[in-house]
Amino acid sequence: MKIAIDCHNLEIENWAGKEQALFNILKSLIAIDKNNQYILYFRNQRVLNIEKPDNWQIKSFKLPAPLWQLAVLFDLFFISKAEVLFVPCSYLLPAMGFSIPTVVMLHDLTTFIPIIKNSHKKDVIFKEKMFVRLALKKAKSVVSVSNNTKTDCIKYFNIPVDKIKVIYPGNKNNLYQIKDVEAINEILKKYGLPQNFLLFVGTLEPRKNIGNIIKAYKDYLLENPHKNFPLLLVGKKGWYYEDFFQLVKDLKLEKNIIFTGYLPEEILPFLYSRAEVFIYPSLYEGFGLPVLEAMSCGAPVITSNTSSLPEVAGDAAIFVDPNNINEIKLAIEKIISDQSFRNSLKEKGLIQSQKFSWDVFAKELLIIFNSIYNK
Repeated sequence: MKIAIDCHNLEIENWAGKEQALFNILKSLIAIDKNNQYILYFRNQRVLNIEKPDNWQIKSFKLPAPLWQLAVLFDLFFISKAEVLFVPCSYLLPAMGFSIPTVVMLHDLTTFIPIIKNSHKKDVIFKEKMFVRLALKKAKSVVSVSNNTKTDCIKYFNIPVDKIKVIYPGNKNNLYQIKDVEAINEILKKYGLPQNFLLFVGTLEPRKNIGNIIKAYKDYLLENPHKNFPLLLVGKKGWYYEDFFQLVKDLKLEKNIIFTGYLPEEILPFLYSRAEVFIYPSLYEGFGLPVLEAMSCGAPVITSNTSSLPEVAGDAAIFVDPNNINEIKLAIEKIISDQSFRNSLKEKGLIQSQKFSWDVFAKELLIIFNSIYNK
């Protein structure tokens, strides 16, 4: 079987969750599948930091959208003659596709959820509304990263239940609890970061609820002046990030809150492993990879009681109403002040994180490929 994969999203700098997911899927497919032929499509010839086996081929077309998608479709039909197309990050290509059996991976539907869709830029909403519905309708199978996202898919697009398969994303192999205190201290010193801190990791955008994190942290400081750990906000700038910088200034928290910007992936385990608390009360997630990452490194987690986040965290987090600033503040206080409870969360998180595997994801994905190929 010839399997084509749209990989052009891997060409952006500073990967977010979708790109990290695709990269880990590729690594696991390489590890477990020596029989099928794979064709990876890029815009530019991308050198991936993985060893490419003989049954993998990379093709690139240096064209803008939608010419790139047209070139890929031409190659799929007339040259490569792929038998299955997997599209894990975008929707334009499957929306344009014709008869080739396609598997679309659905990470979230943030631009369709009423409570958060207005936090996106208008051009993003326009593009998603144009292509997502068409892509999902045309796909032979839809891989949803959570039951919550599956429910949203059925609710907003009326996609048949039996067409959607839930496969949970896995945990990165290089994410584990680091117990070497000196190694952590060296990394923190190298990047000019404090020795102890509260932590958020994610793109700086309204959906991540960073405004309420900042406000809850301010209230925490007012009531706990002797436990004034700084707050690290780690992640690249997203849309409307300026509002968060202004809020920090308005609340006079410039000395307490550190915007680190994007940090290399290999640094994150050191931060998670040292964090006093990992705070992630997102308004909506399709899955919530940072929660899984934090748990796998032994960080005690605060997250939202909404969307997919309870599926990810299980019994290993404090769940809060993301719109309730006081609840977020009380959760921070609970973890900081109760060492026994904190240790319990850390242990539960380590156990919970073991339930998620990219190899399992890849095996279930191959079952889907074979199913639609044999039809």
